[in-house]
Order: sequence, then C-alpha cells, then structure tokens
Amino acid sequence: MSALRWAAALGNADWHLCAPLLVALAAAWHTDIATVTTGIAAYSLGQGLALPLWGWLADRYGPGHSLRTGLAVAAAASVGSALCPGPGWWVALRTAAGAGFATVTPSVSLYYESLRSAPARQRAFATLTTVTAASAIASPVLADTVLRIGSWRPAFAVIAVLTAVTIWRLGDTRSGPARTPASGDPRGAGGLTASSTAGGPKGHVRTAGEPAYGPPAPAPDERAPRGGSAARTCAAYGTVLGLGAAEGAVLLGLPALLAPALATAGEETSTSAVLVTYALGVLTGTLVLRRHARVWSPKRLLGTGGSLAMTGAFLAAVLPGTAVLMLCAALLGVAWSYLHTTLQTWLPRLLPPPARARAASLFSAAAILASSATVAATTSLLQDGRHSAVFATGAALCAALTCWTLLVARRWPGPGPQPGSPPSGMGAPEGMPEAT
Repeated sequence: MSALRWAAALGNADWHLCAPLLVALAAAWHTDIATVTTGIAAYSLGQGLALPLWGWLADRYGPGHSLRTGLAVAAAASVGSALCPGPGWWVALRTAAGAGFATVTPSVSLYYESLRSAPARQRAFATLTTVTAASAIASPVLADTVLRIGSWRPAFAVIAVLTAVTIWRLGDTRSGPARTPASGDPRGAGGLTASSTAGGPKGHVRTAGEPAYGPPAPAPDERAPRGGSAARTCAAYGTVLGLGAAEGAVLLGLPALLAPALATAGEETSTSAVLVTYALGVLTGTLVLRRHARVWSPKRLLGTGGSLAMTGAFLAAVLPGTAVLMLCAALLGVAWSYLHTTLQTWLPRLLPPPARARAASLFSAAAILASSATVAATTSLLQDGRHSAVFATGAALCAALTCWTLLVARRWPGPGPQPGSPPSGMGAPEGMPEAT
C-alpha cells in the first residue's frame, strides 16, 4: 500500500481507536466517561481548525512538505497519548493529533490533481475511501487486542510507530512548491531540482505556459471560471463551504446518530454492529464505484448517492427498528462512497490551481464542524424518543443536498478522457498510487 494511503488509513484509525478505549481510560484515571469523551470532541475541533492552515501550506509549499510536517505533529501527539498521565493532557494531545492528521486531506487532494482524467481521480479517491473504511474496521480489533494484553497505551504507540514509518516512506515522494520559481533559478525551494519535483504524470511534457512545479495545468474544460471578479471567487468558496457543511450534516451526522438511536431505543448491544455495517457499506460502495466512475457522468453518480441516502433516512423515519437502522447504515455507507468521492473529485476545480488544496481543506473542515453541530443538536431529540422527526429531517436534507449538487454539477463533463488528458496507458506520478 502506498505511503499516501497509509497516511489516510492511520488518520482514520487514530480517530476510531478512542471510542473502544473510553471505559479503560476512565478507569485508569479514576474519572467518568464523559470527561474522557471530551478528547474525541477535541480531536474533531483540532482537525476542523487546522484543515484551512494545512490547505494553505500545501498550496504554498507543496503537498509533500505539508504532509510530512503534519504527520510529524501527529506522531509526536500519539507518543504523548501513549504516555499520557491524565485527562487534562489527554484532551490537549488529542487536539494536537487531530490537527496533525488534518494535513492528509488537502495534501492527498493536491497529489491527485496530477491525474488529469476525472474518472482516474475519482477511482483514486474511491480506493482511498476503501482503505480508510478498512482501517475503521481494524481499529476496534487493535483496541481489543491491547486491552487483552492489559493496557491501552500500546495502541497509541502502534499508531506513532506506523506514522513515523509513513513519514520515512514519504521521503522519496516528490513535492515541489505550488508556485513557479524565479526566472533563471533552476532550483526550487528546498534545493530540489525541477525534475525531482515536477508533479505531472510520467512522460508529460510541460508547455511554456505551465509552471515548473506542482500538477500540470488542467484541461480547458476543467479550469476554474475566468472573469477575475472577486464576487465569482467568493461564490466559488461559498459553494465549497456550503456543500461541505450540507454533506457533513447529512452524510456524517446521520451515521453518527445511528448508534445513539439504537441505544436510546434499548438496543445497546447493536451499537457496534451498526457501525460495522456502515463501514461495510462504504467498502462495498467504493468497490462498485471504481467501475461506475469510468462510465457514469458526475450527475448520475451524485444522483445515485443522494437517492440512496434519502432512501435510508426515509426508511429509518417511517419504519423504526433495529433491522431498518442496519439497512439505513448500509445505504448511507454506499451513498457516502458515491457522493463524497464525486465532490472530492470536482469541487476543488471550482477554484484555480493555486487554491485547490485550500478548497479541499475548507470543504472537509465545514463537513466536520457541521456534523459535530448536527450531533450535538439532535442527540437530545433522540433521548426524547423523537427518532422519526430526526430521520425525516435528515431525508429532507438529503433531498436538498442532492438537488444542490446536481445544480452545481450541470457543467461538469461526462466520463471519458477530457481534452488535454494524458494517454490512458500513462502511469501515475512518482510517489502516488496508480489509480486503477
């Protein structure tokens, strides 16, 4: 597995590792579970706040620099978590870990910009989603294993060691700065030659109008709208933030509410099963999506994902019960695969190349913060037994999100090679996984 996929898998595993260890942590520090759970909220807060910073750094200095720096912060925070003496330090270190792993989203997004064919980019994102879903399933296994040994601390030590290995593996990954070096200077920032940092596909000959560093220039039909107006740029950023918040409220918020919905209905034993069902839905969806991304248009992919999410939420609203919530979890998982990877592929291209890592980071930050707000606002409704109202509202929001994405996607080109795309047999850039 490539270093980029390892980085994404470790970030997701670190997030999912905390919940199975809450009881052990509370017992070790002689405190209540609510205090320890604050660390999970702190992780999300650190991640959401750090994403725009990593996006700016990736655009400014190149994805390799930002990825290695962020992973170094995450590795140090994981070492601290393994040695953590109490809940106060726990919250601070979890915040730092979330902030460090936040670098993965904009950095990987900028690497995948080197894949000029939209289906190739989406297949790469689908593979990445498959890996992160698998890591979500593996995290409880790791937690259970270390608890059987007798201590929770080795779990975070494993994350720290694997993160350090990933940083070492990224050492050979090319990462030139996003800007073009000064005229007449054959070397870029950090003393790297242009040949070692060019981000384009192997064999791609850059034209006179293309920068010497970073991904090759996009095809004409994939460029951000021109016009030079501040209003147009603000509208693009507003679309990225709005769709991120809407997706977070629906496709992150609703899955997070499934376990509380079961718990408040007296089905505590099924809470773990519903999370595994959701992860299996994501895995299944991404495997099927890899084929559909080759032949389906973005609008069809978005419509499929949105329809599945609406169906799942509607069934949970009108037919409450454990079996229906399990079906809802599977449908939401498949919907995430189709809708999220399509937005990952296309939304950053609403903005010009120098701002695309920032676009990816703002999209993810808005999704994370919106999902946290959604869970906080609706948990009390579930405790009051208003399950139907919560999931009916979710179904309506799914419909609104689907309509909005279809409106935004009306100008996105269909499947097949876009103008200016490299030949189909051309490999991925060095340091990147092949998008097969």
